[in-house]
Amino acid sequence: MQGLGLGGTLKLGHGSATLDATLNQPYTFAPQVTAGAPLDLRVLAQPAGQACAVSGAAPTSVPANGAPVFVRCMYTSAAHLTLPETLPNAALAVSFGLRDIAYPGIAYESRPGVVGGIFPYEYRIKSFTLGGVAQSTSGVSLDWRRGTVRFTPASEGAYVLTLEIKDSGAAQKTLEQSFTIQSTASRFLFVDPNGTDASGRGTLAAPYKTVAYALANSTPNQAIVLRRGTYLPGNIKVYDNKAKQFLAYPDEVVTLNFNKTTNISVGSDIAPAVRIEGFDITGVTQWGIVSDPSKAGLVIRHVRFLDGEATNNGENPAFIHGWGDSGPAWRHKFLIQDNDFGPYVGNGYATTLFDAGQSLIENNQLNLGKVYGGFHDKDNSQYNTYRENYITFSDANRTAMGIQISAQDNSANVHIHHNLIVNAGIHLGVQCFQSTCSMRDHDVHHNTIVKQHIGLNWGPFNPSSAGTRISHNIISNGSLSPYGGLSCQSRPAGLASQLAVAANLLESTHPLAFKDSECTGNDMTWAVWQGTYGFDTAASGSTVGTTSVLTGSGPGMGLPAGNAMRTRRGHQYP
Repeated sequence: MQGLGLGGTLKLGHGSATLDATLNQPYTFAPQVTAGAPLDLRVLAQPAGQACAVSGAAPTSVPANGAPVFVRCMYTSAAHLTLPETLPNAALAVSFGLRDIAYPGIAYESRPGVVGGIFPYEYRIKSFTLGGVAQSTSGVSLDWRRGTVRFTPASEGAYVLTLEIKDSGAAQKTLEQSFTIQSTASRFLFVDPNGTDASGRGTLAAPYKTVAYALANSTPNQAIVLRRGTYLPGNIKVYDNKAKQFLAYPDEVVTLNFNKTTNISVGSDIAPAVRIEGFDITGVTQWGIVSDPSKAGLVIRHVRFLDGEATNNGENPAFIHGWGDSGPAWRHKFLIQDNDFGPYVGNGYATTLFDAGQSLIENNQLNLGKVYGGFHDKDNSQYNTYRENYITFSDANRTAMGIQISAQDNSANVHIHHNLIVNAGIHLGVQCFQSTCSMRDHDVHHNTIVKQHIGLNWGPFNPSSAGTRISHNIISNGSLSPYGGLSCQSRPAGLASQLAVAANLLESTHPLAFKDSECTGNDMTWAVWQGTYGFDTAASGSTVGTTSVLTGSGPGMGLPAGNAMRTRRGHQYP
């Protein structure tokens, strides 16, 4: 199941069996039918605003080899929304383009990385050409909200797809962007567990057997496509002198088993960006994908990290890790999009990033188990965006940090919005200990945080810090204070000018607005929080109460349909 909007439920049927899908992951019907029986997979109900369908590549009968059948949802066009004009409100920009190559006759799917303006976005097709000649768009699928493009190129040649992108501001921003997709068989190498590693092979009809052989015999402008099966790929080292795109064949499950000994290591300085798309990854120890560095970009899409474990908790264990400590310049540019992060044993994270800049982390699902936290932007963060992620931990692990901007060596212009976080929070400045450390222009808005709070630690309170803005969030945390942190550092005299907190919906029975993690002298009552500093006052648009208006649980948690605050506060916007 792919493409389901956060908070949506899809009802599927096969014969008399039904199931409800709430996340983008595998599902199994009960009872199951005999292999070879007619495939009777049906969409019984879908979320408002989305169209869900069985893949066009689905077989007509139930696969005998246990292969899954893919179902995809996409947003359909709807009335324009106008959302509050939160900061930053820069010009629309495409930070990552569509994949630049396609194989004739095989389904192509890609999605851009767009930043700027007021989220959410609207995507429309302006034109579609092949060799400069206009083509029908009837065979092109476009997700109206996410910009995911899917089509099957009928022939070789240069396809140019021009998209119009609009935001949801009152003064609506518009961007037209053209993407060139070269359809050519020569830029693809194929690998199959039943293939043969020999000269003259690597084609769709005569694939190689191993990833290592394909990579060694590739050129930088080629992509390596893996057919269904499980691979023990060894260490995969991706540099600019060999193939930089690794793709799973459409609608096939390809598993990379790192066998607790290996990983993927990326070091790229030359465009285009390295791409790792469509795989299941298992057997991760310490790190699964390591960036060292990826100045030209690293795209990780539709990857399911099935399991991992830490061997050295002090070395920042995570499924995705970016080495750092290189000074003020950033050295990693990530697009981490549409991934599923599963259980991780030990004190790790989904990501630990040093020196990451101009990165976009969106539409990921995190259910990691008992770990430190979800996304850890640890050191020297610059212009990174975290949006529309679903992060959940168990009730027993409510101390986890969902999105953690530690600012160990400063951070600037980090944007966190429209995330749903359950039993975890958003934490700023956790490792910004020194008074010289700064956090500047961080914007946290339209998140829904359940059973945890927003943590404001050393960073936002340091003398050189400024521009932390927290607005339009829902914080529903029962007996906890909605804000916490600081760890005994005195509040600066200019706190009201360093921090802006307004237009939030706060549901808490705690008598304090802000609870210091260690020193009661820094606690702030509501009278101090609102009266002394002007935070979360009624005049600023905030609502403070003790009774929750949220409905549902897990990914379905949000304000009820028709609630007037639905487009104003929290992660939901349809």
